[in-house]
Amino acid sequence: MNPAQKLIVLSEQIAGNKLHHLTDEVYIIGRTEDQSICIPDTTVSTQHCELRRNEDGTYNAIDLGSSNGTRINGIKITEQKLLHSDILQVGEIEVMYHNEDENVSAGQNAQTGINLEDTAGGLQIQDMGNVNPLKKGATAGDGKKARLVIYALIALLAIIVAVLAGTFILKLL
Repeated sequence: MNPAQKLIVLSEQIAGNKLHHLTDEVYIIGRTEDQSICIPDTTVSTQHCELRRNEDGTYNAIDLGSSNGTRINGIKITEQKLLHSDILQVGEIEVMYHNEDENVSAGQNAQTGINLEDTAGGLQIQDMGNVNPLKKGATAGDGKKARLVIYALIALLAIIVAVLAGTFILKLL
């Protein structure tokens, strides 16, 4: 058992428990309360992925046939060992794997990558759920605030155009 290992939920749209200490052999991450780690988001499958402890005490992430896939550092996986500071993405929710016992050295290879084959013809705004306040799953207040800011900017732009047009017309007279 290694209490120094944990998952830290990074996505802001998830309220509640943002820290999960990893001490058991197996965890199921899913959307419903009966899962070992519950992430109540519509992009997370009922049983999305499994974390299984290895002999060395670290964990492997295993996708359980989820609808939206499981990614580690942006790369879609079926099964992969988690390394300290890896970003595990279940649906649109990102969590960081933290292992205080792993030594991170300058010689360690970065795991971050971009798989352009999974973008289905290009990146779309819905693929950027963590930066889109109007996306599904954002709280109602987030969308209203974003729309209010957009409307205020449009109104400000209209006022500036009207003032400039008025100044231009006065110079012509």
